[in-house]
Amino acid sequence: MNVATVIERWAERYPEREALVCGERRVTYGALDRRVATAASLMRHLGIGKGDRVALLMDNSIEFLEVYFALARLGAWCVPLNTRLTADELTFFLTHSAALVVVYDARYEGTVVRCAERCSGLAHFLAVGGRQWSQAVDYDALMESEKGDGRRGALEPGLDDVQAVMYTSGSTSQPKGALLTNGNWLWNAMAMISTLSAENLRVNACAVPLFHTAGVQTNTFPTLVEGGKVVIIPTAGGFDAAVLARAIEAERVRFVYMAPTMWSALAHLEGLDGYDFQSLSLPLAAGGVVAGTTVKRLAEVLREPLLYAYGLTEAAPLVSVLIREDALRYPGSVGKPAVTVEVRIVDDAGRELPIGEVGEIIVRGPNVFSGYLNNPEATAQGLRDGWLYTGDLGRFDSGRALYFVDRKKDMIKSGGQNIYAAEVEEVLTQHPDVVQAAVIGVPDEKWSEAVMAVVVLRPGSVAREEELIEHCRSRMASYKKPQRIALVEAMPTLATGKVDKVTLRRIYK
Repeated sequence: MNVATVIERWAERYPEREALVCGERRVTYGALDRRVATAASLMRHLGIGKGDRVALLMDNSIEFLEVYFALARLGAWCVPLNTRLTADELTFFLTHSAALVVVYDARYEGTVVRCAERCSGLAHFLAVGGRQWSQAVDYDALMESEKGDGRRGALEPGLDDVQAVMYTSGSTSQPKGALLTNGNWLWNAMAMISTLSAENLRVNACAVPLFHTAGVQTNTFPTLVEGGKVVIIPTAGGFDAAVLARAIEAERVRFVYMAPTMWSALAHLEGLDGYDFQSLSLPLAAGGVVAGTTVKRLAEVLREPLLYAYGLTEAAPLVSVLIREDALRYPGSVGKPAVTVEVRIVDDAGRELPIGEVGEIIVRGPNVFSGYLNNPEATAQGLRDGWLYTGDLGRFDSGRALYFVDRKKDMIKSGGQNIYAAEVEEVLTQHPDVVQAAVIGVPDEKWSEAVMAVVVLRPGSVAREEELIEHCRSRMASYKKPQRIALVEAMPTLATGKVDKVTLRRIYK
């Protein structure tokens, strides 16, 4: 069994049930299964088999998912690529993964051509949506040809076989390729379904990029495992909150997971009160702090509390999630560990810490990855005695709710004191004029590191640096307050919507 088996099983039982919606296109499980089989046949004719690596440079689309599941059926490794990267950056991923094929959207053809000049190992180029480059093959035409005849091959790949190489964002170091198996994905889906309920996941809108773990594995795959419908929100040109709002209303969407910046865009959407969000029972956020004004506005419109989850690529990705029933009981937490996941808080020596003490979050379960591609040193550091060392700091309370404190490497050491950037960010976002805040450490002659905040204010705000510093001073120990604040119109973000702190540190160092 592998992740593609899920599509085949639902196609056998309910072939006319809708699986995917993207714009005007609607695809049933039966049609999706046929398309997946055809794409798998196409890849076989190109010589792609078990263990071969195929890169995807694609925006959110039905084609992305059909290729994704086709590769799983063959046992080939899918290598999703960040569409925001340059050819120079992509060359690293293509070379490191030893990709043989690139499947790409036509709008990225110029980038792919430049990559081909640098990557001698690439053998085939499949263009989706038309092509101009002579070395590329038209994917859509191949899907209509006899080479993609729809016949099923043997479903050889199993739960322990690698299905994808998911590259980390490289926010703290060189990107690493996490090897995720079919079993990792299926256990993650089971954890989400059992923890959040199948009913809540029945109709999902995926607005985050499919090339990210949160796209396929948090948003899409659990809903497909449950036999539900995924509404794909196009990502070409960036996130459009109005497109999402219309989709939630028209498709009666129940589940949406997004990063804080995306929830903020929805909360500040003009005409938000005019949309019908009654169907949305599970609004979920992860990857940063959501401003207090955003949370309040969303609660007014959605009439549901914004819930929080914690996860990481190496855990496929869910670790813990705050369910609706616990939202008032454990405010500020990322909920309790998912049903299939074990979590501990440990010190630097790996010893488990008492309730309430801050330490590193470590994770164990069938969702945890098998290691990093071509990087035994990082694998040995990240996987120890069966536990995944996340590099994140957290604590448990007496109810076993998990509280994310900070990234270990985001912790600021100023004058001998440990300052957690996430704590300062949370206080800043409680100011009514603050839409978004990111806190970093910058070099300082006196204190070694100084606390600096980069802040986005709401339109029309007249708040100034001194006011925001005083806001922090009155709510936390003085040594934690920002010593510098930069007011900006927009924050640099990664494709997932998370703040790009590497860029911020480079700008303000």
